[in-house]
Amino acid sequence: MVLDLDNQQSPTTELSEKKILIADDEPVTLRMFQRYLELAGMQTVTATNGKEAIERMTQDIQVAVLDLNMPGMSGLECMRKIRTEYPTTEILIISGVGQISDAVAAMKAGACEFVTKPCEQEDMVARVEQALRTAKMARENQQLRRLVEQPSSSNDFAATTDASRTLLTKITKLAELDSTILLTGESGTGKTTIARMIHNLGPRSGKAFVAVNCASLPRDLIEAELFGHVKGAFTDAAEDRPGRAEIADGGTLFLDEIGDLPLELQPKLLTFLQEKTFQRIGSNKEVAVDVRVISASHQNLTGLCDDRRFRPDLYYRLNVLKLHINALRERRGDIPTLAEAILDRIAKRRGIQNIILTPKACQCLLSHDWPGNIRELENILERASAFCEHNRIEIENLDLNSTLVNANQDTASEPKNSFAGLTLKEIEKRALIETLEAEKGNKAMAARQLGVSEKSIYNKLRRFGLFDDFKS
Repeated sequence: MVLDLDNQQSPTTELSEKKILIADDEPVTLRMFQRYLELAGMQTVTATNGKEAIERMTQDIQVAVLDLNMPGMSGLECMRKIRTEYPTTEILIISGVGQISDAVAAMKAGACEFVTKPCEQEDMVARVEQALRTAKMARENQQLRRLVEQPSSSNDFAATTDASRTLLTKITKLAELDSTILLTGESGTGKTTIARMIHNLGPRSGKAFVAVNCASLPRDLIEAELFGHVKGAFTDAAEDRPGRAEIADGGTLFLDEIGDLPLELQPKLLTFLQEKTFQRIGSNKEVAVDVRVISASHQNLTGLCDDRRFRPDLYYRLNVLKLHINALRERRGDIPTLAEAILDRIAKRRGIQNIILTPKACQCLLSHDWPGNIRELENILERASAFCEHNRIEIENLDLNSTLVNANQDTASEPKNSFAGLTLKEIEKRALIETLEAEKGNKAMAARQLGVSEKSIYNKLRRFGLFDDFKS
């Protein structure tokens, strides 16, 4: 059964996905501004003073509308605190006084607007909408800056077994060649870590390492994320924006889960790999970049080619140098070293000296099959370290059977998933919940699984009253 979650349109606009904080000690003014913005389709959070405004601030509030004169904490004091903790939130200062000195002080402190009361509805909405666009650009720029940082590995590479030592030797040799590389192996084996190692050991180590997960991005946004867009290319394209291929210029572009790249985008990627040029969406201008491309997939790409879900010419272009990463169960001798490195990292994060893994617990880890590979090992050790006594992990702290038990339960309980007797709305709601739970709340991944846009996921969460259950 294929569920089309986009068929039923919700009146919720994109603006409703952005929260606006309104703080004013005058109840009538507060309610009036709240009504103005909600009629425009925005979500609002209200506060009656500066202290309450600070308490109600969250990362998803993109614009704060603050009254200048509030008891206890003035609008300017409140703004300075918000600016420190939430630098990408745009702030409008509102005052009934309208003095030039107040406006100058507000703008110097970081306000994007100074508005005098009374304020007309149309003017108020227009100013907030402009602030939303500015806030969106600030957050996008912040994300782009993070992309060019050298990220630390989430998994340490352990070369204890012969297989891992051989792999390390290959990594060192391939890093020097600056050629296109395809990494294969099961999910959770550390392909991203190895891609970063290749980058750091190669001639581009001083440049950016930019990762793109083709499975986590909404289908209709992948091209814009990869190649960027120009102003006016589509509805929300308020400014020119570079893609990740352009940001990676001089460095490495890592295409993770390349097997999930939509078929219609594969020709453009093929051209990019051949020519090292591309066009931003909405532009006819060729952009040339110099990047090393590393791709990775847990899927059998030759099988996808046979099924006509992946272009053979793109596969051959990606598969210049191939490196296979063995599953953790095939290199069990690495487990003690990996576990020690993971526990050291957890201990540092928690500010404690160390976390001890007892010999019996270690032996238990060695006997496990690890269907989730290193990622599963990390999760199990994280959970065990949270519940162990005196920072000492015993066998009873390890929950190694949870994955297998859940898998068996899923198989045994298939009749429970019958849709017989349910309305289409109930089926749609169940599909949404179960997919989000399976993807651990990742809305982009859920959108790809259900074949809809990420925006549709947010709209349906609100329509079914599930938004608070899947906030993160």
